[in-house]
Amino acid sequence: MKSVFIVLLLTTWVSNLTPNHPIHLTLSEVVYEEKNRSIQITHKIFMDDLEEHMEEVLKSQGKEVNLKLGTPQEHPETDRYLAEYLTSHFKLLINGKAYKANFLGKEYEDVAAWLYVEINNVPKPKTIDLTDSFLMDLYDDQNNLVNFTFPQKKGSLRFVQGKVRETFSIQ
Repeated sequence: MKSVFIVLLLTTWVSNLTPNHPIHLTLSEVVYEEKNRSIQITHKIFMDDLEEHMEEVLKSQGKEVNLKLGTPQEHPETDRYLAEYLTSHFKLLINGKAYKANFLGKEYEDVAAWLYVEINNVPKPKTIDLTDSFLMDLYDDQNNLVNFTFPQKKGSLRFVQGKVRETFSIQ
C-alpha cells in the first residue's frame, strides 16, 4: 500500500513539473489482462527527454531527424521511430520467452508523452524478466519506475544506471 501511495504521489508531482524539470523519471505500468491473455503497457515519459534521446539514437544510426513531438510539425514517421525505440529500450521476457510487442499509439499531455503497447497471446505469467533502459544514456540520475498489476500480485521495480535488468516474480 505504501508503494502505491508513493507512486501516486510521484505521478502527481511529475505531471505538475515545468519543462525544465529537475528530476529524470519515467513511469511504466504493466498490467496482465487474464480474460484477453494480454499484457497492456503504458509509459509516461517527459517529452523533451524522450525527443532528445530518440534524436540522439537516430543520429547514431545516420538519421538526422527533428521529431518535434506534440507539435503540428511532428515528423510523419514518429510512430515508427517510437515503436523501434520502445522495442530496443523496454524488453520483456515472459516465463523466459520473448513476445512481440505492438505499439498502439501515443497521447501528449502537457510535458509528458503517454505511449501504449500491447502483447497478445500471453500465457499466465510466472516471471517477467525486464530490461528498462529508457533515457539511461542521457542522464546519470535517470530513474525508471515500473508498476506491475497481475490478478494475484502487484508490485514495483526501480531501474537506474548500472541496474537496468530485473525479474518480477508473480508466484
